[in-house]
Amino acid sequence: MHRARLLLFLLLLAGHTATPAGDGLVAYPPVPGLSASEHYTFRVRPVGGGDWQPVFAWQTTCKAIEPRTDGYFDTLAGWTHTYCNFETSGGVEVEITRVDGRLIRSAAVHPRRKASACSVEDGRARVTLDQPCLVAVDIDGQMDEQDTGKGYRGPPLDTVSVFANPPLPDKPKPDDPGVLVVRPGEAPPADGDWNTLSFLPGVHDVGLAFPLRAGCSYYIPGDAIVYGTLSSQAWGAGGRIRIFGHGTLSGERLKHPGFVEPALSDADGRRYRPIEIVGATDARVEGITIADSATHSLMLIGPYVAGHPNQVTWTKIFTWRVNGDGINPFGNTLVEDCFLRTQDDSLYVSGLGIRRTVLWNDANGSSFVLSALPQLADRELVVEDCDVIYARAKWHHWTGGRVFNMRGEGGGAAGAGVIFRNINVEDPRPTLQQFFICMTVPPPYSRHGESRAAGDLTGIRFENIAIAAPSVLCEPQLLWGHPDARIHDLTFDNLSLAGEPVREPGFFRVNEAVDRLVFPPSRTAKP
Repeated sequence: MHRARLLLFLLLLAGHTATPAGDGLVAYPPVPGLSASEHYTFRVRPVGGGDWQPVFAWQTTCKAIEPRTDGYFDTLAGWTHTYCNFETSGGVEVEITRVDGRLIRSAAVHPRRKASACSVEDGRARVTLDQPCLVAVDIDGQMDEQDTGKGYRGPPLDTVSVFANPPLPDKPKPDDPGVLVVRPGEAPPADGDWNTLSFLPGVHDVGLAFPLRAGCSYYIPGDAIVYGTLSSQAWGAGGRIRIFGHGTLSGERLKHPGFVEPALSDADGRRYRPIEIVGATDARVEGITIADSATHSLMLIGPYVAGHPNQVTWTKIFTWRVNGDGINPFGNTLVEDCFLRTQDDSLYVSGLGIRRTVLWNDANGSSFVLSALPQLADRELVVEDCDVIYARAKWHHWTGGRVFNMRGEGGGAAGAGVIFRNINVEDPRPTLQQFFICMTVPPPYSRHGESRAAGDLTGIRFENIAIAAPSVLCEPQLLWGHPDARIHDLTFDNLSLAGEPVREPGFFRVNEAVDRLVFPPSRTAKP
């Protein structure tokens, strides 16, 4: 009887099933019970023609609430981001239209190199993508043509992203062995004889710190949203966990842990992190969107374990709040093909590598936090082919923000074996400087005498780093050492600013604890 009811239920949902088309194109329909974006709609079709297919337009919003309540940045109050997820194995053309009928005047794709064409026809934006990729589309110059960082007093901005994902293998079917389907409104069990929880299309709420089990998978399809957080807090229980799909995991219904009364312990506060896996090995997070994180978004905690890496791939993160960090890979995680728009730090540089990831900050965070940099003798940590599309900040003289930031935190020798390669900082109006590698923080930036513990920073290679524009506030590029934490033997191979090569240490403002900066002869290669 249970199986018959389930099959009937699935037949009733047939109208909400993702529709495959040519070139492996799978367009997801509306999420039952969830409102679509108030601002934009999407259609998609294979390159070369074919029928247009509508794609559900998701929206995440920075809540316009009292300052210092729940951690939302007041300077972003009312801002929205509309996004769509679909699957494709080939090229696609995407059409973007305003819901209210106003015509679009201009459109620009970021990263620019990921689109083969972008135009406006009859007030609609048309974007051509030759392969799966994650991009933002700036409509009418909202970001490109105005300074949205310190001092911005304009209206809330309604921004857009297109997420063209590669086909997702191994999607569970309801009648597969070990699969337990979760209906909207139904509380999923933490235990049982299942190995895969599969959320059906619609709206779900798993609450705070839903427990993850070792060896189990959790599937959120592209027409489902799951409110709440997912957690595995016991060392030894974080192995072989997979969280995947093209749906959204949302923290919108949760308070920021710093504003919960009575005050939470540190352990209880961690339960508000969208995904936290302690002692993670062979864990995988694939394809999902994490929206409106109450605090740090994705924490795969654990040391390097040879042969048992964690992977975060094709994952998208939107945050609007204080402590709205992106991904901390700790020692054992590889990050590839992700899109992070965060209002605190985007990525902590550690783990097994970071590749082909898009980064965007508006209010408070750094693109790459360097305080956890390792000192490697047996392997390399490579950050490569990444794009910083916007690096904005609401502040001026303080230690946050920037692209490469060592803000007087951490300690110990670091840098050997670390390579930043093919990094494209394409923001035309960055608020602050790109380099803020400070072992101790000088005035006027220091507020609390921030200083890193003893240990030199040495051996980092920066290869093919292209910076489109300097700070709009004329902030200098800083390398600032300390007698017990010097900076030396850093290599800058093919660094450029505004298209001009940088060949001399004079590009940086330095102190006496910085020396031996290496600039090899210029090459023609560019990111």
